[in-house]
Amino acid sequence: MARHLLLFSTLAAVCKGFTSPPSGIWSARSHQTTTAPCSAQINNEDDAPINNHISQLQSRFQKYRSPPFHAPNIERVLLLSDLHCDYSENREWLSNLAATDEHDVSSEQTMILIAGDVSHDLQILRWTFQTLKQTFAEVAFVPGNHELWLDKSAAEGDKCADSIDKMERIIQLCLEEDIRIGPVKVGSLWIVPLLSWHHLSFDSEPPICSESWAGIPSASRTVKLGADYRKTVWPHPITPLDDSVAQLMDSLNDVILDFDNIDEWGEDATILTFSHFLPRVELLPEKRYLSLPTLPACSGSTFLESRLRELNEKMLSKTGGMKHLHAFGHSHLAYDLVVEDVRYVHVPLAYPREWEQRRRSLEIGTMAGDEGHRRFPVSIWEKDTNFPSEWLGGWWSKYYTIMKREPHRTKELAPWVARRFKQRNSAAIVEDFNHVKMEMKHKLQHPSHWNAKGTWYAEKETMKDKKQNAS
Repeated sequence: MARHLLLFSTLAAVCKGFTSPPSGIWSARSHQTTTAPCSAQINNEDDAPINNHISQLQSRFQKYRSPPFHAPNIERVLLLSDLHCDYSENREWLSNLAATDEHDVSSEQTMILIAGDVSHDLQILRWTFQTLKQTFAEVAFVPGNHELWLDKSAAEGDKCADSIDKMERIIQLCLEEDIRIGPVKVGSLWIVPLLSWHHLSFDSEPPICSESWAGIPSASRTVKLGADYRKTVWPHPITPLDDSVAQLMDSLNDVILDFDNIDEWGEDATILTFSHFLPRVELLPEKRYLSLPTLPACSGSTFLESRLRELNEKMLSKTGGMKHLHAFGHSHLAYDLVVEDVRYVHVPLAYPREWEQRRRSLEIGTMAGDEGHRRFPVSIWEKDTNFPSEWLGGWWSKYYTIMKREPHRTKELAPWVARRFKQRNSAAIVEDFNHVKMEMKHKLQHPSHWNAKGTWYAEKETMKDKKQNAS
């Protein structure tokens, strides 16, 4: 059980990428994590140099401003992230995608969203774009952390002075290969790619208690040890040790996304935003379940969540009500979870070894099964049905529809995490997962827990609560 729940086995793996359910949309149990509001500029006077530099970089990317692209022929939209095409197994899988498609909709009517982490190698990135374009009518892309690595081991080197240069090279490559980097309109659906980067202050939940467990690195130490810190280069005063890289990447959305004609949203609009990084900490398991409890520090962006919520509000004011799905990547943990009226979905291809070690935590929709050649990117929108009315999958998203999020339990670690650190006074091992498995099985066998709209009604009491009440 512990093995397939394991997020990462080593810090190196962590920093490279995070490494039969019923139908219905699974909503998170009653809990809320407050997301601090973010602005396009940091208002502290001490950060004036950062703001000035960001403004200069914004002007550099102004030439890539992308007005909405209209794709009326598209009848379905697929999702995939974390392709990691540096691995030959993943390239082979990608090459065989056309033969795997058993859907009624033709590839000429299909668009695929790629939510980052294809490769740091620009040649592999180009090959991936070309391969996807041979299979699908439209491809939209946002870069992940891997794309911005300056790795000189690439075939010819990327010849970039810093990660800003690399970002510009990636955008140019997208334009050369006819890859969508701006908003796309498909009927009443708006598809909006959002640039992002992770930052330390994203983690709004309390750390594991150092008086209970020894050996857990600090959040800042985790960032410094990670590949993103070592393999990216940022012009001073931009640095990954504060929020400035995340702020910069978020600000580029204002430049690249051309929404000047906001009246085009339409009365019946729905919105599909997608990013590489996580917009909310709830989209990760709690720290006591993570092999490295400080992982949230290099996982997501509150700038991103604020931006997609702002976009949601703008559209709501125009349409009077709509649906919003946000797709993300990075964690290598399949997710389909509704939080505060936005549905969040993650469909990772991930590393080949992860499918061998913890397949159940990667499986979601058509990306499932022990035979890799049968897995296929997940459809998250279709012309006749809109977003999926059924829950797509994801072990951890299923867990959090049943179990309330309790980040204050900072003295406990799961057994597979506790093995890696030294236990001190007052430390505890998380209780066994058997009761969770039993409750999940019970709910799967009782379809009355699903309402007419396909939304799962979580019971008011967990198995633990029932035991306490009985005693």
